[in-house]
Amino acid sequence: MRLCREKIRKAKAQLELKLATAINNNKKFFYKYTNSRRRAKETLHPLLDVEGSIVIKAEEKSEVLNAFFASGLTSCSQGTLPP
Repeated sequence: MRLCREKIRKAKAQLELKLATAINNNKKFFYKYTNSRRRAKETLHPLLDVEGSIVIKAEEKSEVLNAFFASGLTSCSQGTLPP
């Protein structure tokens, strides 16, 4: 297992070295690699509001999350912890 990890690390290092040395000649290759390494943005799944209805729109989701976290902060500031 350790040998496999070492080989993968060495292969990645060689690829990144190759990218760094060839950036002047082939910029597309470099940017393709860097963009592939970026993490994809994950969308937030539908939420349930206080009444139990499903919320899909981004503005509504932000309001539901804001209300949820605000209620936790107000109860903590009053000296009680949320359940």
